[in-house]
Amino acid sequence: MKSAASWDAEFRAGKYAFLRKPSERARLGAIAAMIDRSTRMRRPVEIADIGSGEGLLLDFLDPGRVERYVAIDISREALRGVPDGEIAVRRVRAGLHEWDGRPAPVARRILVASEVLYYHPLGVQHLKMLGERLGGASEAIVSCVAGKAGKPNWTHSANRLWRGMRGIGWRRIEAVRVRDAEADLSWDIARYATA
Repeated sequence: MKSAASWDAEFRAGKYAFLRKPSERARLGAIAAMIDRSTRMRRPVEIADIGSGEGLLLDFLDPGRVERYVAIDISREALRGVPDGEIAVRRVRAGLHEWDGRPAPVARRILVASEVLYYHPLGVQHLKMLGERLGGASEAIVSCVAGKAGKPNWTHSANRLWRGMRGIGWRRIEAVRVRDAEADLSWDIARYATA
């Protein structure tokens, strides 16, 4: 597992600048659309973005439907890049396995785990513990790069993640595959009820 210092150095060096590419924006847009569908006819929610990086998801969130955005990342450097704006923001420096669910939610909380669960061997189990701790009204959205010919590690990681998600007993509400033909990349994204 990579250290916080390694993540900080990589963010400083610009290694994750690719996350601002149009293909990644399509993935973030699909996650935001799921959040939007979750909030229809309901009160605003809080988003807890685990592995938030620089908070790029914020650009896609509707301030009328999201009361607060909690950016959780192991990298202090990444959290410095999370912008302030119309939606209240809290920054928490922690890895998935370290985060204790604080600060306390100010509204019904949706967990977002986008491209992060496969970095820890027990990532799905940690997400399950967070979902259980947050109560029955919570949902989780999980995103993972899809397996690809010539990338056996991607295929293995994706298969392990989705097998783990099937094993925790959460009801899948919806799922979508986002594809970027130009980059020859796809992402699988699913929304779950955590109770």
